[in-house]
Amino acid sequence: MKHLIGISIGGLQIKYGDMRALEIAKEIGADAIDFSLDYYKNDYRCEDNIYSKSEEEIVAYYKKVGERARELGLIVSQTHGKLNGLHYDDPAFNEALMKNMHIDILATAAIGAPVCVIHTISSIYHGPDADPDMMQRLNYEMFTGLLPYAKEKGVKIATETFGDANCAKFCCLDYFGGFDAFMEGYRRVKETEWGDYFTVCIDTGHCNKAMRFGQPNPADFIRRFGSDISVLHLHDNNTLTDQHKPPLTGDINWNDVMDALDEVGYNGIYNLEIALRCFGEEMMVETAEFGIKIFRNFLEQREKKKNA
Repeated sequence: MKHLIGISIGGLQIKYGDMRALEIAKEIGADAIDFSLDYYKNDYRCEDNIYSKSEEEIVAYYKKVGERARELGLIVSQTHGKLNGLHYDDPAFNEALMKNMHIDILATAAIGAPVCVIHTISSIYHGPDADPDMMQRLNYEMFTGLLPYAKEKGVKIATETFGDANCAKFCCLDYFGGFDAFMEGYRRVKETEWGDYFTVCIDTGHCNKAMRFGQPNPADFIRRFGSDISVLHLHDNNTLTDQHKPPLTGDINWNDVMDALDEVGYNGIYNLEIALRCFGEEMMVETAEFGIKIFRNFLEQREKKKNA
């Protein structure tokens, strides 16, 4: 059985442009890609970005991206939308963010990807002592404000598991890095009329960082969410920082992670979200290729042991 491996190509998009990044992904052996819509060239504050284009221009461009990916034999398994969540005290920011998240959904549909990953509300902005009711309310408002449009466009939104909130002022468990809070937020939205279009992205690195605050390990996060998981961000770390290292280079028990994915019946893309600049910008392509090779070898060796 061949396991399909994807790679998040945001770093390649920044350095080489969208179309060349697709070609590189194919050349280094990826079966699929996680296409980034949230990198600095697409920042709404910059003059030349997708958010300043007309809807027709956006759709035309991202249709070409999707067509090129399919010509190359690549699956666009997911896109990555905004990294910011709503802010409790900044209506102007929130209005712009929601508008641009709708554009992320539009672009996802034009590319032909089934899922757009969008981050939850974060303690990084709201602080370690933010009111839980306020955090849940903002999270609910954000996702329920997006899901009707996602349904219209035939796109699912995946909420991504969090870890710690680490910034210059403090370091704590991010509010939605805790399993109970994350599950509560997910269920609140899932129980709405748009629940069929709401799903989960398991980020192994984020789950691993949350462990030092007493949270479940990445494999147990997977077991608890089960069939609600649609997409993955697979990467490794030392539990202390969000290193986005290739799998097998940090502290995560990858056999346990894969056992958990098998147990819950996951049959999607094994997408790697590696920090491609971790060995220097000039080594980005080699880093992506190495990550794919070591993970493919890991999966193949697991399969051989199962069949032995």
